[in-house]
Amino acid sequence: MNIINTNLNFKQMDTRSSTKRIILHHAAAKKCSAEDIHRWHLNNGWSGAGYHFLVRKDGTIYRLRPEDKVGAHAYGSNYDSLGICFEGDYKEEIMQEEEIKAGRELVNFLKNKYGISTVQVHKNVNATNCPGDNFPFDQIANETGESKPSKEKGKIAIIQTSLNEKYGLNISVDNIYGNETKKALVKGLQTELNKQFGSKLAVDGIFGTNTYNACINVRRGAEGNITWLIQSMLICKLFNLNADGIFGPATESAVREFQKRNGLSQDGIVGKNTFNKLFK
Repeated sequence: MNIINTNLNFKQMDTRSSTKRIILHHAAAKKCSAEDIHRWHLNNGWSGAGYHFLVRKDGTIYRLRPEDKVGAHAYGSNYDSLGICFEGDYKEEIMQEEEIKAGRELVNFLKNKYGISTVQVHKNVNATNCPGDNFPFDQIANETGESKPSKEKGKIAIIQTSLNEKYGLNISVDNIYGNETKKALVKGLQTELNKQFGSKLAVDGIFGTNTYNACINVRRGAEGNITWLIQSMLICKLFNLNADGIFGPATESAVREFQKRNGLSQDGIVGKNTFNKLFK
């Protein structure tokens, strides 16, 4: 694998203190170069290109932001992540094999380099559709290019198993937080709002206006499945927490930190706006 150095000129940047995950993006542009992205992000008032790497459609890989610097690609999640952008608009396009193969090689290289296993897409951590519904996550994020069960029963695998059992779902138990698991958590929330509060929501896994409006305030002292779903989503977003269905001090602390990272009022209460950032 060859990574092409671009030698782009950046403004002041902070050095990242830890690397725990990789976050994947699309450019939302059918054609773009490293220089294009750098110019766009400078025009946003940033230090320069917010991603650390760009994978182009022909399979070439470019180094953008220096690898040891904090990125500007996923608000609230830049402090411990590397950002990879894929040329293309995968709301509309289908990624070709050259780009998939290069992306998979880069992800595997970075996993091994930093001793990490967590790979996410932008919409896992922010309210966005990036990198689009056509983005081939499993083919890029997994070493073989195929979905595979985790050999260990990790925290996310336990959540996936519980979602299947609690809500009659059949999602993959692979210990990977992807779009399937996110939709299952939203379905769980919609089911509980219907069951407990008569909300009459469509259980479709889409956190839309109706689901937003049906959300209640959940705070310290709460117990039950809605608290468990909140804890599960926090775990999927890499908070060190036990999903026991009891909203205690540890859960409140995690909620406050999540609110801080996402520019919300840090009251420790999961209300409509916190549900929106957490589940959408």
